[in-house]
Amino acid sequence: MPPIDGVVTAVQNPEAITAGVQSPEMQPLISASPAIDEIRSRIGLIARSEASVLITGESGSGKEVVARMIHRAGQRARYPFVAVNCAAMPREVIDNELFGHEREAFTGAASKRAGCFELAHRGTLFLDEITEMPPQSQAKLLRAIESKSFRRLGGKEEVSVDVRIVAATNRDVRHALKGGDLREDLYYRLSVIELHVPPLRDRKEDIPLLAGHFFRIFAEKYGSAQKQFSPQALEALQSYPWPGNIRELKNLVERTVLVCPDLNVDASHLPERFVARQVQEDALRIPLGTSLEECSRLLILRTLDLCDGNKSKAAAILGISRKALYDRLRSYRAV
Repeated sequence: MPPIDGVVTAVQNPEAITAGVQSPEMQPLISASPAIDEIRSRIGLIARSEASVLITGESGSGKEVVARMIHRAGQRARYPFVAVNCAAMPREVIDNELFGHEREAFTGAASKRAGCFELAHRGTLFLDEITEMPPQSQAKLLRAIESKSFRRLGGKEEVSVDVRIVAATNRDVRHALKGGDLREDLYYRLSVIELHVPPLRDRKEDIPLLAGHFFRIFAEKYGSAQKQFSPQALEALQSYPWPGNIRELKNLVERTVLVCPDLNVDASHLPERFVARQVQEDALRIPLGTSLEECSRLLILRTLDLCDGNKSKAAAILGISRKALYDRLRSYRAV
């Protein structure tokens, strides 16, 4: 079986594949959480082996960060780390992206092209959202992993590769297996070692650390002074469920750097979905027959009370300007 010949050409779906490129925010695994400390300690042991790894966790929780740390901590660190987003590749081209093709393998194939397996030779191939890969492609992937070889599309010869496989999914593995979205034989081959990355809502002690990290990155990126969240803003962030996890926090920090004029970012500068939760857990009971004006007065005063007198935060929650809030409070003789 001939070894790979060093052919490296552009892939058809560059948004689905990254090779050896590491953005600054992805370098460290920033956390004060005991669960992440356990992952860190396991990474050191895992990196010494060549075993396949399956990483589970919600989207945006840091699965690729963990995969890159495994790669960097092992003997393959000086070779490519190729990340493939299986969900971003159309079904009709996924085999071509993984295994490449020979010249004239199909209409438009003017030259031979290497696939991701070849690009990752001697390094690590990270298969993100593995459950989104079609079952037929999963079968071909399993054969390539077990035999450490494959055929390019249109090819007759086996191409040998030396690749470590790290896969990830945001799905419940049991449901994916039961629903046929993940082949059992492939699962057992990938899950020699399993790691679960907990969501951000289960490690809220990490929010201040991650926010500070992202503030430093975006201050440098946009040439601005470094900002920080106020204690009130951090309180609002830590009461939020973070459905988008770390990715959502990073996007929030970038937005804040771009639109907030103050270095100390208060709760009033946060999007409504963050500050509105501060009052959701304390319902306001108003008797039937209460006038609209009295309902408004009760709501405003109760919101201000829950915000510990912070008028900017209360105004943001109520969806009115700070001046409008002051005018209302004056009419209530509350200021």
